[in-house]
Amino acid sequence: MQLKRMITRGLLAAATAALAFGASAQNKPIEINMWMGLTGQGGEMLTRFGEDFNKTQNDYRVVVSFKGQYPEQRAAAVAAYRAGTPPHIMQMFDAGSGDMMSARTAIVPVSEVFRRAGLQFNAADFIPAARGYYGLPNGDLLSMPFNVSTTVLFYNKDAFRKAGLDPDKAPRTWPELIDAAKKIRTTNAAACGYTTTWLAWVMLEQIASRHNVAFGTQGNGRGGLDASLTLANNAVLSRQLQTLIDMQKDKSFDYGGRSNDAAAKFISGECAMLTQSSGGLGAITQGAKFSFGVGQLPFWPDVTGAPYATTIGGASLWVFNAPNRTQAEFRGVARFLDFLRSDAVMTEWAKATGFLPATNSAFRAMQAEGFFAKNPGRDVPVLSLIEGAKGDNTNGYRFGRWVEIRDVFHEEMEKALQGNQSAADVLRNTERRGNVLLRAFERSAS
Repeated sequence: MQLKRMITRGLLAAATAALAFGASAQNKPIEINMWMGLTGQGGEMLTRFGEDFNKTQNDYRVVVSFKGQYPEQRAAAVAAYRAGTPPHIMQMFDAGSGDMMSARTAIVPVSEVFRRAGLQFNAADFIPAARGYYGLPNGDLLSMPFNVSTTVLFYNKDAFRKAGLDPDKAPRTWPELIDAAKKIRTTNAAACGYTTTWLAWVMLEQIASRHNVAFGTQGNGRGGLDASLTLANNAVLSRQLQTLIDMQKDKSFDYGGRSNDAAAKFISGECAMLTQSSGGLGAITQGAKFSFGVGQLPFWPDVTGAPYATTIGGASLWVFNAPNRTQAEFRGVARFLDFLRSDAVMTEWAKATGFLPATNSAFRAMQAEGFFAKNPGRDVPVLSLIEGAKGDNTNGYRFGRWVEIRDVFHEEMEKALQGNQSAADVLRNTERRGNVLLRAFERSAS
C-alpha cells in the first residue's frame, strides 16, 4: 500500500512538472528580430526602444541587432531571405528603397501587416514627404518611415566670426557659400572652408530636388523598371560638381569621403561648413567644441523657381516575409511598429538625434510644447521640406541598384577631384555605367 502511494505521488509530481514545463514553453515570448543600420547614439536609442517595448508586455521579445552599414546589411538580408531566415524587420536607407520595392514576394507592405494584426493604421498620419516617398498609388505604405531626414548646412559660428562673416547668417545660396568658404581660407579661420557627407545623396539627389531637375526618366524611376539615367548635359548638376572640383584646389572645399566620414572634419573644427543629414545633429552637439548654426541646403539663385523643396533621406522599416512565419509573429511586428510610431517615441527620437518627427502628431506635439521655439534651427529641415516649392522632381527617386550606382558616381567624382576629368565627364560616365546596372536590374526584377 505504501509503495502504491509512493508511485502515485511520483506520477502526480511528474505530471505536475510536465504541465509546468509545457506552460512555461507555451508562455515563452515570441522573438521578433530587427536589423538596424545605425551606430552611435541612434543605434543605442533603437536598441533601448526594443528593450522598452519588451517591458510593456510579455508576449514578444524584440531583439535589435546591428548587421553592418546599410549596404552590408542589405546584402546580409538578401542572403538570409534566400535561406528562409530573414529578420522580421529591417531598417533600410533611402538608396535601397528601389530594390526593396521591387522585391514584392520578399516583403509585406506595412499597411498590410497592420491589417493582418487588426491594428489601426493610417498612412496619412505620417508627414507628407515621408508617405509620398514610401507610399503606393492606393495610399498604402510599403515601409514605415522612421529616421526621416533631409540635407542641411551646419556652420561653425566661431570660424565665421574669425573670418569677419556674420555668425548669425547661414549662406543661403551657392555663391554666398563659395564666398564664405574662400574668406575662411584667406583669413585662415579654418583649415578648410566646406565639406560634405554622402556626396551622391547631397550633390546629385538633393541638388536635383532643390532645383527641380530630373536626373532620370520615368519620374526619376518612380514610374517603372525601364527608367534610365539622364545625367549627361544636366547644366545644374554639371555646375554643382565643377564648383566642388574648382574649390578643392585651394581647400575652400575638401573632400571627406563617400559616406559620413566628412562629419569628423566639421566636428573637429577642421572645416567650417558641412552639408549633412539633419540626423547628424546629435553627434555634432555631443562632439563640437564651438558654437554652430544650421541653415537650409543652398541653391543657385539664377535657376528659375529655386529654391524648391529638398527631398527626404534617412531610412524606413521594412517587414520581411518568410516560410512558416506565423500570424502571431506578424502581430508582434505590428505591435512593435505601433510602439515605435507613438508620439512618446517619435518625439524623444527627434529631439535627441536631429531626425525629423515622422508623424504629424509628433510634429504637432513638439510645436505645442515650444520645442522649436526654444531650440532655434531645429525646424530648419522641416521648413526645407515644406517651404520650398514643389515640382515634378521633388518627390525622390526609385532606381534599382542605386547603392551601386552611387559608388559609380563616387569613383568618377574622385577621378575629377584628383584632376583627371571634368564634371561633364563625371556625369556622362555615371550615366553610361549606371544605365548598364539599371538594365541588369530590369532583367532580374521582371
